[in-house]
Amino acid sequence: MKRRDFLKIGSAATGAMLVGGAVPAEGAEKVKPASEGVGVDGYVKEPSRKIPVIASCDILVAGAGPAGFAAAISAAREGADVILLEMNGFLGGLWTGGSVLPLNCMEARTGSGWKQVVYGVADELAVRLKEMGMSIQPGRSPIVDPEATKHLMRLMVKEAGIRVIYYAKACEITKSGDRIESVLIESKSGRSAIKAKYFVDTTGDGDLFYWAGENYRYVKHHIGAMWRVGNLQEDNDHGSMTPIKGVGLMHTNGEYDQDGLDVFNMSRLNDSLRQYMWDKTQELRSKRGCEEAFLLETPPMLGVRVTRVLDSLRNVSMTDALENRTYDDVVGIAGVDIDVEIDGNKHIVSERPQWQIPLRALLPRKTPNLTVAGRCFGYEHDITYDAREIATCMVTGQAAGAAAARALLDRSAVQATDPAKVQATLRSQGVKI
Repeated sequence: MKRRDFLKIGSAATGAMLVGGAVPAEGAEKVKPASEGVGVDGYVKEPSRKIPVIASCDILVAGAGPAGFAAAISAAREGADVILLEMNGFLGGLWTGGSVLPLNCMEARTGSGWKQVVYGVADELAVRLKEMGMSIQPGRSPIVDPEATKHLMRLMVKEAGIRVIYYAKACEITKSGDRIESVLIESKSGRSAIKAKYFVDTTGDGDLFYWAGENYRYVKHHIGAMWRVGNLQEDNDHGSMTPIKGVGLMHTNGEYDQDGLDVFNMSRLNDSLRQYMWDKTQELRSKRGCEEAFLLETPPMLGVRVTRVLDSLRNVSMTDALENRTYDDVVGIAGVDIDVEIDGNKHIVSERPQWQIPLRALLPRKTPNLTVAGRCFGYEHDITYDAREIATCMVTGQAAGAAAARALLDRSAVQATDPAKVQATLRSQGVKI
């Protein structure tokens, strides 16, 4: 069974509300996400202190998932001095650390059938994994091996001359006017700061634009998990096989309407989902082709699908995709993966064409030196699934990195960057737009 077969969504499956930084969107009530309302037992006063600046660069990319990886590669290939910040000890985010191994949304439905629409960094990575024998394609979407993917991403980052700081979590920003001046990080080395001229928010949760005071949509969604099982026969009827012989991929949607920013809720889910993965794997042993199955790996990261989504200069929607809307500032094309139901109308994959992503969807309204990519760029709730898939994350990441690099060269605000120049950069990097 493929990952998309597990997924059934409707507009009611996503609980969302529009919230803001300094000013809410017009006509929207300003409310705080539940994670900000967690009960506290008084307060403590943090002593004032000087924060050492440990590094500086042209462009700081916060978060090294698929979007951050592509953003860093794109910016570095344009000559920018790039630092890639990652809270884990590996690259790939939920793709590798959450075992979300299907590379969905690489293809789209056209009049002549299915065709690949995602190129650039995503395609380069996919081709190299296939050449390594670490990618198989049982359906439209390739399934990769997570360790090979971590390895190859690390090599590509080194080839691009990118500095990576692992085991460091962004915890706040400093600003000079509307511009971000630095990102504060926490690590075993203590609290420190990294200065940059431009920043790319690929944190997944929109941490940088949240701290910068940008408006955003706050979403509660289902939080689940994917895990790997060993000793499966190739012809079993459970899960999807991976490039490693005998290793299968399992999935659960988990609990619905969950707050992915509430540490107590995430701790509870972590415990219950890991118990679920253990129990389900033991149950597998009674199934045909799974008699010798064992739990090979539970993911280091749970499957948080979406939390904060930027209220960008132009939020894309499912209507845009269904109408095949085009933009003068298009910076990427994404494919489709699963069936969706909107307002009671089911839109099957075969009815949905490829869809364009405008540069404006990656740009905040106020912060002049910040671009946004990955599952937190600007889109409406009805296109959540396609917008947050791995291939789409790399599409938006590469575009956000190229836009930041272009703004750096022009010494301009990202909102003032000439889309034609960004498009030319992306075409030179193999992107088809």
